[in-house]
Amino acid sequence: MKLIAHRGLSALAPENTIKAFELAAAEESFYGIECDIHESKDGQFIVFHDDDLKRMAKSNQKVEDLTYDELSRFEIVSGSKVKQYPHQSIPRLSDFLTICEESKKAAIIEIKKINDIEHLNDLLTLFDHYPTLEIIVISFNLNYLKYIRALSDIPLQYLTDKITEELIYDLRVNKIDFSIQKDSFKPNQILKLKKKGFMVATFTVNKKSALKQLSSIGIDYVTTDKILK
Repeated sequence: MKLIAHRGLSALAPENTIKAFELAAAEESFYGIECDIHESKDGQFIVFHDDDLKRMAKSNQKVEDLTYDELSRFEIVSGSKVKQYPHQSIPRLSDFLTICEESKKAAIIEIKKINDIEHLNDLLTLFDHYPTLEIIVISFNLNYLKYIRALSDIPLQYLTDKITEELIYDLRVNKIDFSIQKDSFKPNQILKLKKKGFMVATFTVNKKSALKQLSSIGIDYVTTDKILK
């Protein structure tokens, strides 16, 4: 079972910042680092979780309405130990990928919102610049994942809190794995998915006591805000 740092080491630095990624990169327990991406008004892939800047930068403006240059001027003012790490800004996806590549961590990229689904072609082109980097793309938007699957054999995971027979069939046909919210499944469901050949991830687990059971039922990846091992 492999641990993934949720939005970087977000228990020790503001989420989705360079500092959070650097702290995760330095931690041997983590197999990979997760981030969230949006597309800016001028078509740049940027690392940020929310649709707007209100929670993290105290602005009501939306990410999609601003260019990357405009977004980069905002300072992150919320999050873990934000006073210890001032002057953090919104990174580009390329900044995140470089940190992952240099630290030999897998890059787990959650697609939040893209201006046009065809721009996912540009995302795959960006990935080509990191040929040694292990990349997994995840999303709550199944259409994004299906579009990528039509173009690439890159590992994909669908984020969900439900497991249905229809979804199992759909993901199996499209060769997409499951990433399931931690309180949304029973052990027998995971065993069933494993028998069908799925890789299975879960999020977001912050209790060390849960790891043993998750490992015993075959969970492959665990996303966490902090170090558990």
